[in-house]
Amino acid sequence: MNLKKEKLKVIDKIHSLDNAIKGSVYEMKRFCGKPNCACARTKTPHASLVLSFSYKGKTRLIPIKKEQIPGIKARISNYRELKAAIDELTRINAELLRSEE
Repeated sequence: MNLKKEKLKVIDKIHSLDNAIKGSVYEMKRFCGKPNCACARTKTPHASLVLSFSYKGKTRLIPIKKEQIPGIKARISNYRELKAAIDELTRINAELLRSEE
């Protein structure tokens, strides 16, 4: 395939993956610290689902609902595809640069 056509195809793929998220979904357990709460009496921590991601060198946590997990996991998968597409674009650009010599 022509490298320029291949490059356009990869760029289209990158544009289609604009909802990608780099992160992880996990369950966080913690005690709230309120003396009258059930977690203090039962010694059982609260469980909550969070999306964890890094932004400007800091880890961010966003609380999520159980119903959101499939959509978020799809976006995380899209990030992996986006990263692979960027790697492919880098390869194509390097080959185009070599052919210019």
